[in-house]
Parts: sequence; C-alpha cells; structure tokens
Amino acid sequence: MTAVHPYRRAARRPAVLAPLMEPATPLAVLHSLLNLPVAIVLFTYVVTAVSLGAGLLVTVVGLPVLVLALAGCRLLGAAERVRVRLLLGERVPAPEPLAPRGDSPRPIAWCGAVLRSGATWRQALYALVHLPWAVVSFTVTVTLWSLGLGMLSMPLWYWTLPADDRAIHFLDEAGPAWLGSTPVELAVACLLGAVVTLAAAWAVRGMAVVDTVLARGLLGPSGRTRS
Repeated sequence: MTAVHPYRRAARRPAVLAPLMEPATPLAVLHSLLNLPVAIVLFTYVVTAVSLGAGLLVTVVGLPVLVLALAGCRLLGAAERVRVRLLLGERVPAPEPLAPRGDSPRPIAWCGAVLRSGATWRQALYALVHLPWAVVSFTVTVTLWSLGLGMLSMPLWYWTLPADDRAIHFLDEAGPAWLGSTPVELAVACLLGAVVTLAAAWAVRGMAVVDTVLARGLLGPSGRTRS
C-alpha cells in the first residue's frame, strides 16, 4: 500500500498557504528540531565504535568489535526509519537482511555477512553525512520560526518592555533601532512575521523532503533490491 505523503494538499486549499494548514507541519518541525541531537548521537557512535574496531584489527578482538559496531549501525538505522515514518509520514523499506554464506560456523558466517553488507555500510555513512545536514535544518528551523512567531506575536508582548525604551534592535543595544512603539510599526512587524512564518513552513516542508531522500537512499534497500 502506498503511503500518503503528509504534505499532500487537500482540495480547495490555497497552495501558497498549504504548509501552514497541514497538520503534518508541526511534526516536520519536531523532526527538524530532533535532527541535531539525534545526528550528534549517531555520529559520535559511528566514529567512536567503528574507529575503535578498526584500530584494534591488529589484535584478536578488533574484528568482533568492528562487526558489533556495524551491527549497531543497522539498529540505529532502524530507529531512524521509525522516526521518519512517525514524524514525516514516509515509510522507508528496511534494507535486505544479512545473508551468511558458506559452511563456516554460524558466528563467523554472520560476521562475514555484516562486513559484506552494503546496507550496513550505507547506514554507517548516513550517520556521517546526516550531521552537517542536521546542523543546517536545526538552525534554519529555529531561526525562521523564532523570528516569524516573535514578530507575529509582537503586539502581545511588546508592551511588557520598559516604557522608556521599547525600540527593538537587530544586533545589539548600540545599533540602530528597527521598530519603535507606533501602531503602524507593530502592524508592519506582524505582516513581516506572517511572511517569515509562511517561509518557515515552506522551508520545513522542503527540508522534510531532503530528510526523506537521505533516509531512502542510505537507510533503505539497495537499488538492485528496490528494482
């Protein structure tokens, strides 16, 4: 059964406003916010565990450590596929299972299958390439939504500022004032906030597509299996 994309626009819904009106948008925002902490955990695990196993290959324990590290990558990849399904509404198929070969004892055959599996290495690669993208998606999400919602709600909190200095400064207190205290300026702030908030929703929609492409390309089955 084909999954319904969470951003598929309903009939009679303005196209430009679709991201703001889709209930899946808050889930995509949550996904982008979780990207950075999740990516840090994945990156740290892969770099530490795989490096440790590779460094110990000169010893008898090196190969088992490397194999277990790569097996852990498969488990982390499964967790990421669940996150993509729950928050982005995209069902990424699981990669092909391990296929032990030959008449070797089962543990040895399983170790060989882990090392030969392209899906295993692709899931390790996902942890490496996902970190820089997670930094971008997290930064864009926090910046745009904070700015947009802050400006949009300015009439609600503006009056809580000190009465003798209600000018809003972009960079620092020594810089030029951006807004004063007039109703016209507050209306302009609200209008700009609405535009930035709409842009934030569209940005999250686009970043969700990138996240889905990364997950399908590196956490799903190989091209030969998909075809």
